[in-house]
Amino acid sequence: MSATPPAHAPGAWFPFQPPGPGGRARIRLLCFPCAGQGASAYLAWQRLLAPDIEVVPVQLPGREGRATERPHTTMDSLMSDLLPQLRQKVRGADGYALFGHSLGALVALEAARRLEAAGPAPRSLTVAAQRPPQLPLGREPVHDLPRAAFMTTLGLYGQVPVELFDDPAAVTLAEAGLRADFSIAETYRPPPEPLLSCPVTALAGLADTTLPPASMRAWSELTSGPFTFRPVPGDHFFVNERTEELVGVLRAALSKDLPG
Repeated sequence: MSATPPAHAPGAWFPFQPPGPGGRARIRLLCFPCAGQGASAYLAWQRLLAPDIEVVPVQLPGREGRATERPHTTMDSLMSDLLPQLRQKVRGADGYALFGHSLGALVALEAARRLEAAGPAPRSLTVAAQRPPQLPLGREPVHDLPRAAFMTTLGLYGQVPVELFDDPAAVTLAEAGLRADFSIAETYRPPPEPLLSCPVTALAGLADTTLPPASMRAWSELTSGPFTFRPVPGDHFFVNERTEELVGVLRAALSKDLPG
């Protein structure tokens, strides 16, 4: 069995190479999954958006091939390890954008803020199924609940796939990572300034019971650039169920930025 790559190894953070011959990407799309999910969630996107848009699924510690690594529990801790890798990755493209689902939306936002501070700014940020982080949580935090209450509450909130609860061993394996993910999501508060300058698109599942879909309009407060609110049929996990539609949205949004 091969050893797990060290946290600083680029292959640990970006385990899935894009299809095709490689070379300089025209637009590089960094994709961040929801709580408890790994980078493999975006493998189909790589094929569907190639060759003009290179999809880069980001693997956080504690997920899939990094399951034995200790997950981060705060945004600052995560960014201290992740940001240097992202800076290297975006240097190899003509432009870059970010996409995040649920917890991944918060990670994508903070990554975009810090990348823009060092320049260049992203072409766009697209977020899905996540409360704008400047708004109140709207419920009691769950990340420090006892184990049984923690997992039961996650099931009630509908923020983890229901299939997870069919396998007790999977629940035990997933608990530490999920607890860390919810710690990040529940404690992260972005500073009020500076705002992003790039366009932001917020995608809301019309049947998402985890937040009022219209509340995602408040993502507009986090950028000085254009803002688009787009309701989508589906629940909290519409990102997993409407792949071709979302890929089309991203392609349309980014195609105007592709060099001729």
